Amino acid sequence: MISGSEKAALLLLMLGEDHASNVLKHVSPAVVEKIGLAMANVNRVDKARAANVVAEFNSALQAETPLGIGVQGYVRKLFTTTLGEQQGANMADRVLGEEEIREIDSLRWLEPEMIARMLEDEHPQIIAITLAHMENEQAAQVLKHFPVEVQDNIVLRIANMKTIPQSAMKQLEEVLRKKLSITTSLKKRNLDGPQAAASIINGLDTASETRILETVAKIDTALSDRIHELMFVFSNLSSLPDKSMQMLLREVSSDLLPVALKGADGAVREKILGNMSKRAREMLEEDMDTRGPMKLSDVESAQKEILAIARKLGESGQIELGRGGDDYI
Repeated sequence: MISGSEKAALLLLMLGEDHASNVLKHVSPAVVEKIGLAMANVNRVDKARAANVVAEFNSALQAETPLGIGVQGYVRKLFTTTLGEQQGANMADRVLGEEEIREIDSLRWLEPEMIARMLEDEHPQIIAITLAHMENEQAAQVLKHFPVEVQDNIVLRIANMKTIPQSAMKQLEEVLRKKLSITTSLKKRNLDGPQAAASIINGLDTASETRILETVAKIDTALSDRIHELMFVFSNLSSLPDKSMQMLLREVSSDLLPVALKGADGAVREKILGNMSKRAREMLEEDMDTRGPMKLSDVESAQKEILAIARKLGESGQIELGRGGDDYI
């Protein structure tokens, strides 16, 4: 079965160098690397395979299914390139609707530690707004470089955001201009604070997850519960459709599963084992029995790795993710 990155690679090869480069401007470095590797491994493309990929792309575009390659941004770029900046933008707005506020693209290519150093002397609210504009995975990596008490403060501020006022956006513009020579125009925007906070916390280690949720709970129990509901945790794997679970298992290293399942509840264990062949299931159960007791930190680390793989597959539209688990590890 052809993977999402392979489909993207085939489509980009068919688009040609100029259009492909415009598409890749709208995705993260990690995705660029993954698609680039897939492109490098393409030796030939038969007509039937190419037609299937194009047909699926067209169908997904009509349904507005996330493809992980910035479809609307790409279409907008085509309009402005063909018709000129102003006329193309007007046409894109009519066809696609008004352009949504995107993450600050220039920050995607910077090391998390560098971004943290740039922001360390800024007000926590400015830091929170910046992270809220970034991709969740990168925002989590940046957050890790701040002291614990600052991390808690930042996440709490993000979780409480509903609207980012124009005045705050202007402050962020000034910070970017002074410290990174980035000139950008940011508009007032609405934000689902709890969802943004949950997505960022998903990228942290278990100890940080627990600490931050406990801190939020001391201030606002309902908000903490809401964030928890929105987080994708290991117990959510039990709600994956069988096809999604089978695809996930193909991507997970055989060394991870026996460790991760040591700390899994019965529903998750049953879901995983039920989607394996009889032979694979027997080998996994035997491996788990022979390993004996394991450190909790090792179990949590293995579960985190599997969750990271599941989230990436979900974001690329390759699997359907369950949400809203009641327990976190």
